[in-house]
Amino acid sequence: MSGEAGFATSEAITALCEQPRFPRAIRATASGLSSMHHGRHLLNWLMDDRGRMLLGYLAIYLHATRDPRDSSSGLTPTRIKALCTEFDVCSPGRAGAMLSLMRFSGYLTPDIDIIDRRQRRLVATDKLYALLRSRLKLHYTAMAPLFADGEAMLAALDDKIVDGALVAAMVKRYRAGFRLVSAAPELGLFGERNGGMLILASLIAAGQEDDTVPPSRPVPISIAALARRFAVSRPHVLKLIREAEERGFLERPGPDLRVVVLKPALIDATQRFFAASYLFLADSMREAMAVSERRRKAG
Repeated sequence: MSGEAGFATSEAITALCEQPRFPRAIRATASGLSSMHHGRHLLNWLMDDRGRMLLGYLAIYLHATRDPRDSSSGLTPTRIKALCTEFDVCSPGRAGAMLSLMRFSGYLTPDIDIIDRRQRRLVATDKLYALLRSRLKLHYTAMAPLFADGEAMLAALDDKIVDGALVAAMVKRYRAGFRLVSAAPELGLFGERNGGMLILASLIAAGQEDDTVPPSRPVPISIAALARRFAVSRPHVLKLIREAEERGFLERPGPDLRVVVLKPALIDATQRFFAASYLFLADSMREAMAVSERRRKAG
């Protein structure tokens, strides 16, 4: 694992966190993620938040970078399992189970043009592209005011030529050693739990308009509502909240669990995580836009 990426240095992260519009970007991202999620029980059983997100991008990457001259290239179970192992996303067994669920849900389909059926090549469907594009649009819309070229990056999402180039740029940075969690390793408690990051996003979004972002004043919490919304069990949510308390991330100001307070350690880690995420997406999109422009000029 290499050190900090050139585009997401500690100085760059601090500078972004200090921008006046940064809190509004976090609130927009957290609110959007919390609102757009629809409970998927089977997916939650198989993968954590980080794994579900990355596997979708890896599927698009393998599909988009297939070489027509190489019959072994493209999106195959073997190749995506290898990437999941390389990036420490999940075990090969879980990756295989996730692929089966993605096929069942219509995100992947067998390649009907394949000659050798032993290759079991898959194709990313428009449904998968639409899902990931909607998630990316949420992020780029929220972060656009933070960058001079933010509006250009947002507009580029409508260019289908950019799709494959953007995901390829993301994977390139992961191969170079970048990891979102490196900027805020404390958030592993949430990122490695089913629904964990979505629960954190929900707490951030629950803050009042005149509060800081993430909120520093008490926010309401309902274990039952979070469990229903994010398709996890009540004991799962309760265990996550209690562990966050034990680590000094959350505090209950009263004897019952109706409100919680986000502690400075969690607020700081969350800000660093979002800043690194925005810098990663910005750097990846700039490369994708440059690749797209070169391809246009080449005809």
